[in-house]
Amino acid sequence: MTNVFLFMMGTLTRVSKRAKGTGIVLIVMVGLLNFHVPHFLLESPKYFGSASSLLELALFANLLGTVVAAVGISRNMRWGWLLGILIAGISFVLYLAQETVGLPGLPKTWWEPSRIVSLMVEGLFVVLARYQVVSSRRNPRKMG
Repeated sequence: MTNVFLFMMGTLTRVSKRAKGTGIVLIVMVGLLNFHVPHFLLESPKYFGSASSLLELALFANLLGTVVAAVGISRNMRWGWLLGILIAGISFVLYLAQETVGLPGLPKTWWEPSRIVSLMVEGLFVVLARYQVVSSRRNPRKMG
């Protein structure tokens, strides 16, 4: 258990400024693209209810999580990258739920451009984050 905790809480010393900056931009974009601010502000009132409010809170928590992950990434903390991967995964699951069973207040449009861009950004972030975490694990002497 202690090894898992140390793995998650360690720092990454081999992250380039370019990789760190790209990771921060990508994870914040994931949060912003998934929040759907224009949708919640411009849609008709028929969607506003308790289920829609819970969805708004979940998407807002997603956005806050991306900001926390970005702070962790900026401080070279491994947990920032891992939290970002978790958030990208949750965002993907929410997309699948929206398009299959439906989420209150969100239309079922598989090919909505902002959702497709969001999926691409999530994928890019996961690839980058996985590389950062795996490469740091290969070189344990380089970690703080």
